[in-house]
Amino acid sequence: MDGLLRSLIKCVRRRLRDDEEITVEAVTKELGYTRQYVSGRFHRITGRMLSHFLKEKRLEKAARLLKSGNLRVSQIARRCGFDSENYFRQQFRVRFGMSPRQFRSNGKMQMLRRLQPA
Repeated sequence: MDGLLRSLIKCVRRRLRDDEEITVEAVTKELGYTRQYVSGRFHRITGRMLSHFLKEKRLEKAARLLKSGNLRVSQIARRCGFDSENYFRQQFRVRFGMSPRQFRSNGKMQMLRRLQPA
């Protein structure tokens, strides 16, 4: 695996664990490269946009929080870096096929594993 990609993934995992901001700007600043360089390199290696990858990781964290805790949906949205609760709900539904509330009561954590890219 590419060294930059490995560093990027470690950075994202740490930021998720430590509840730090997970944006393209924050991650690329921590890595010490420009946004354009990291985003371009990520896209060339993976075929995916870095911003989409980071949003996916934030949504997966939200799913874990929904299943493991009793935080309100609005609190989870903010904690996972979504400024708009409506946008969070919309993106969560696109990613998991149900609302955050439905996921909390009916969703299975196996769904996370099944939906993760190989």
